[in-house]
Parts: sequence; C-alpha cells; structure tokens
Amino acid sequence: MICKRLLLLVIVLFFTLISESQDLEFYGEDLTFEIFDSMFQVNGTYYLCNVGNKAINQILFYPFPVDSQYYGDINSIRISKKDTIIKITRQDKSGVYFGLKLKPYKTVEYEIFYNQKLLKNKAEYILETTKKWKKPFETADYKLIIPDNLVIDYISYEPDSILTENSKLIYLWHKKDFMPDRNMIIEFNHK
Repeated sequence: MICKRLLLLVIVLFFTLISESQDLEFYGEDLTFEIFDSMFQVNGTYYLCNVGNKAINQILFYPFPVDSQYYGDINSIRISKKDTIIKITRQDKSGVYFGLKLKPYKTVEYEIFYNQKLLKNKAEYILETTKKWKKPFETADYKLIIPDNLVIDYISYEPDSILTENSKLIYLWHKKDFMPDRNMIIEFNHK
C-alpha cells in the first residue's frame, strides 16, 4: 500500500513538473457560488490554452478547501468538456485529479460543478493556487448567490455590485489581469 502511494506521489510530481515546463496557460474563469441549506455549491467554467507547438497530455489537480472544523465532504462533483463527462482519475479530501489533452495552439473550456457540506457559517473557494500557474487571469468573473434570510459578515474580496432578485442576494465581481493573493472566503449568519 505504501509503495502504491509513493508511486502515485512520484507520478503526480512528475506531471506537475511537466505542466510547469509545458505551454499550458490557465487564463480565466467564470464561477457561480451558491450557499443554501448548509451547502456551498460551485459551478464554473475554466479556460485553458496550449500556447506551444506540442500537444499537451497531463493530469490536472483541482483543489478543495480542507478544514474539518468548517467544511464537510464534497459530493456531486462533475467535470465536463463540451457536454462530455471527464473521468476523475483520483479523488480525496484535498481535491480531484483528471486528464487533459490539448493540441498545439488550442483552447479548452472545462465545466466543473460540486457541492460541499458546510459545518459552520463559512464557505471557501481556493484561488491562491493561481500563483502556481505564474500568470494572472486575463479575466475572472464571480457570482455569489445567497437566500435573503442570510447576512454576509465577511467576504475576502469586496464585490463590485450587489443585486436582489427573487428573494436572493447576488454579489458580483469582475476582475481583469487578476492574480489572487487570498482565497474567496465568505462568512455569514442567519437574520
């Protein structure tokens, strides 16, 4: 069992090193977060591009926040590309791994959806890993939807605007040339 874990770690490190040496760029994301019934739902589109002249074939890691005091299990995770479900090669509490194949000078959009159980009145989306790509997002759009019976006590990024629609509050962010310096953290209470 230990040998299998060590081999898996070596493979992940190998693919991480390859990804840093290849011409894969993560240039944008468009995400919708929703908090309801002690759940944090993430539904987003992630934009990647191969800027090099060689095909890319590698494993990507998609992280989840891990803090047993605040966050429960991830469920209902789905990764797709053009309505095709992408196989998750490995999943644990810290995230999921999945394969990416991308021809030279091509772009790809991944749709990723998941729910995470909230154990307390706090939700988190990991943004800091963007630094590992060594390039800011060209554009990033975020939307947070909460029922009007919740009140936000803290958000790690000040929203650009707040709307009310169908008994829900909608917080909006639009970022350009965005290199996150912290995760998106939302703390809330019931009215």
